[in-house]
Amino acid sequence: MHIVLGVANGSIPIWEILDNDIMFNHLVASKSLIRKLKAIRHRGIGVWVDSGGYQILKKGLKISIDELLRRYRMLNADYYMSLDLPVPSIRFASVEVVRRNISNFVEIVQRLPDHTIIPVVHLYPSDLLIWAVEKYLEYDPPIIAYGGVVPSTLNRRESRLRSLLGFLILRKYFPNVRFHVLGLGSYVMVRILKALGAWSIDTSTWRVKAAYGHVIIPGMGERYVGSRKIRFGTPPIKPEEIEILYRELRRSRFPLIDRFHELISSFKGRAIINAWVITRIDGGISRRSSFYRLYRQIVEFAQMSIDELVEIYDGGKEAS
Repeated sequence: MHIVLGVANGSIPIWEILDNDIMFNHLVASKSLIRKLKAIRHRGIGVWVDSGGYQILKKGLKISIDELLRRYRMLNADYYMSLDLPVPSIRFASVEVVRRNISNFVEIVQRLPDHTIIPVVHLYPSDLLIWAVEKYLEYDPPIIAYGGVVPSTLNRRESRLRSLLGFLILRKYFPNVRFHVLGLGSYVMVRILKALGAWSIDTSTWRVKAAYGHVIIPGMGERYVGSRKIRFGTPPIKPEEIEILYRELRRSRFPLIDRFHELISSFKGRAIINAWVITRIDGGISRRSSFYRLYRQIVEFAQMSIDELVEIYDGGKEAS
């Protein structure tokens, strides 16, 4: 599975350490990053552009197709996400919303014939979800993105399980389609989505967690390495866990291992370590992880038929 690293600007040149593709949001990307895109692609690293749909939903922003096209024409990238606005919940999905998003995609493809535009589907009822993918496949896109999952997982009324069930239905219904999952790339979710057969995912976890003083311990989850009292519920790292992290980095040939103690004490250093752990260390999911039960449920659901999954998904049953 391909792991695309979400970047905000050029302050952490992760492309100099890892050869993973990168993704950035054109609405907030810095000019310094945009100036580096040609050089980044010259390294053989793919560049993805996010349309900013989640930010548009969260902040109530508006952007026209004309403005999106103007911005996309100025960028040097490999893949461009369609302007496919998510809904805050599956309850707000409708035929009209899906038609609008499909119409946006078709117009962008027609007006930017030299760009690779990636269509996006969201957490829709199963009939709309399948219908949208079928419509997009008429244009033979290399990848279809499954987005809008983050708003749902942040909504307590809808479980992470339902979001993953929607993706599982698509994987079973369209086994030969390359699906990219947008914005659901924590260390544990990467392992779950890999088990479900995602072709690619993108993640900003590596730098977001680092900003909060967190490092990711393979197979164990996040630990806090800072000195502040506020840890957002993350346990402070223990000496033996530091040793585990160091050992796993060395075993996986982390190129900056000689600077380990220096890196772990700074935001940029922690971000680099987290990116390496997510992309290069294939650890398991600890039974102590809050996601372990979710993982076991998804493995069980993967054995079900499409009809059984649709009944659970459209019924809106929560994880039990």
